[in-house]
Amino acid sequence: MKRPQITSVILILFCLSLLTYAESVDEYIQKADSLKQAGDLDQAAELMKEAVDLYPDNALACSYLGLYRGTQAGKTKNFVKAGRFVDISFKMLDKAVEIEPNNPIVRFNRAVISVKVPSFLGKMDTGVQDFEYLLKMHSVAPTEKTAGLIPPTYNFLAETYLKQDENQKAVAAWQKVVEFAPGSPLAEGAQKQLARLTKTKQEKASVERKKFSPDDVDKLKTTVQENPENALLYIRLGQAYIDIENYAKADVILRQSIEKDSTNVEAFLLLIQVVGELADVGYDEKIYEDTNYRTNLAFEVVRLTEKAVELAPENMELLLRRGVIGIMMPFFVGKLDDAIKDLETVRQSYASDEIIAEAIFWLGYAYQKKATTLWIDVVKNYSETKATRMAFQTMYPSVQHFDPAKYKKPVLAIDFLLGFRDELAPQTVVWIETQDGDFVKTIYVSGFSGYAKEKQINLPKWSKSSRFMDVDGITGASIDLGQHIYVWDLKDKEGMKIPAGNYVVGVEVSYWPSMEYQIVSAPIKIGRKSSKMVVEEGDLIPYLKVNYLSGKK
Repeated sequence: MKRPQITSVILILFCLSLLTYAESVDEYIQKADSLKQAGDLDQAAELMKEAVDLYPDNALACSYLGLYRGTQAGKTKNFVKAGRFVDISFKMLDKAVEIEPNNPIVRFNRAVISVKVPSFLGKMDTGVQDFEYLLKMHSVAPTEKTAGLIPPTYNFLAETYLKQDENQKAVAAWQKVVEFAPGSPLAEGAQKQLARLTKTKQEKASVERKKFSPDDVDKLKTTVQENPENALLYIRLGQAYIDIENYAKADVILRQSIEKDSTNVEAFLLLIQVVGELADVGYDEKIYEDTNYRTNLAFEVVRLTEKAVELAPENMELLLRRGVIGIMMPFFVGKLDDAIKDLETVRQSYASDEIIAEAIFWLGYAYQKKATTLWIDVVKNYSETKATRMAFQTMYPSVQHFDPAKYKKPVLAIDFLLGFRDELAPQTVVWIETQDGDFVKTIYVSGFSGYAKEKQINLPKWSKSSRFMDVDGITGASIDLGQHIYVWDLKDKEGMKIPAGNYVVGVEVSYWPSMEYQIVSAPIKIGRKSSKMVVEEGDLIPYLKVNYLSGKK
């Protein structure tokens, strides 16, 4: 009868021994912090979960588990896992504040996660309130513990105010960081942020101006004529021409300004803008006179930008612009890697969030271009490998559909895919011939080929057939990877309805610099009955569908 009593005593003693050897919450926190500092955030979180399992009603244990789970959410790229971590994080953080609302560490941990999670979760205001509650606690009853939290609290508040576009509050908060932690790394960062905000404010004030009108241009022209050696007046006139979108005149005037003063960054910036606008016009008749026209503009933009950066190497906005220009230039300019370096420099700088965000966006665009370059290398030099098939499959575009209800019959719908992307958009043409090879009509031709004509032939089959007889009205911007649909109204190059008969639709494409080339043709009968033809061959134009709709039942 005494054995059960002995067993109970042993069990009680065993449980007491477990409690004796269990680590305290402080020990768990210290070990978890060491793991986090060593880069093992996951293990730190698991350790704090163990602490919460042992001490479920301990505010600090719950608070640090919430802190680590929230930090994990920001590190993972798995959205499902991130959502789960955030949910656990705020359950723990809210529970900790409920247990000990006046514990400064508990308040601080919840505030940090609240202002760091995405704004759409609606936690930012809670974070600000927690930080402000902590500041009030310190002002009423300062302790050593609250004193250590004040500088980072002001720093987090400043960052949060900036996100809320409350710049004056942000400035005041960073000034407090400098006041409470002079000489510290946190204060140094705050001072840089203050300097950046001041500079940004000045820059914004400098660009907020009234646009020039045509009347202003006339007045400025007179002033320049009266003061021919004043380079600044030439800059103002150049800006006025930009405002009225007369870029050719702006180009001339700004170059004159630089001849008079080659050290003024503003003149270079405006000229870069002008040359960019001239380049954005696309291919036009100038190509016939000079097939290198746009190539020369590309090199000119790069030269001007590099000169401007030489004059102001610490200007992050200018460095950003050089990076973007380097990315947007054709591959033969050879500035992609240099552009990435520029953008990485901007990304690591103390520029405004707007400038840094733009640098990151263009970095992504740059790496996309690098990926394209590598895939082109695979297709061009390893055409028989599995990797080439993978490259084409990756580039293969999404499919659209032709809606016949939108067109008056009879019509011919021409639906095709371009399945490859080169460094530059390809030269492409769509045209119609009779079954005997007589030219009927050009439906579409890319800008360069349409304007350069016989000066530089990239589409030999169409060039020979059409002899460039009808390119003026249908030449358009170059199309690229993807599906394209053109609808022909069955009129020839003279605008006359074609007779019934057998015709051929041709699609020709030429890429550079890979020199990949393909031509696909599809026969189609035009008459009383509707008909269609599908051609699937090759990789550059993997699909061509020609659909004749007679409109008759």
